[in-house]
Amino acid sequence: MHRKDIVFSLILIIFIVFTFFRFAKDLKKYFMASTSLIITTEKAEYLAGDNLRLKIKNDSGKEFCFSTCYPYFIERKEEGWERYNYVECKQINIHNGCIQNEKEKAFELTLPKVEAGPHRLVVPVCSECKPGESFKEETEFYSNEFLIK
Repeated sequence: MHRKDIVFSLILIIFIVFTFFRFAKDLKKYFMASTSLIITTEKAEYLAGDNLRLKIKNDSGKEFCFSTCYPYFIERKEEGWERYNYVECKQINIHNGCIQNEKEKAFELTLPKVEAGPHRLVVPVCSECKPGESFKEETEFYSNEFLIK
């Protein structure tokens, strides 16, 4: 091998390594993107009627929007998860705010008087929402399990 070939090969290898590390962050996001929101409650135990603080973190790679009528549901764990019945919403159900990728939102809600036991929150979302159009749930995400005493 000639000296020119060796120098050219080394320059090419350095260029490839530099390019790889420069774009490694974007590649990681592309291949490792989560398809879920991370929804966590501030505490693991509550009393019915307590205020529950909730944090939603979005690392999914897309924006998700919430419903004006039903931004969350509460489910109780029996043999499986059972959703409490909700009254029919009397307003127009459009999207009520969104969470962009790589952002966090915090909410506080008052827990209704429900049976004691393990519970979780269900958050319906849409990702293709357009302002002014009715909310069409595309998927649901779940919080961690918490205990209501």
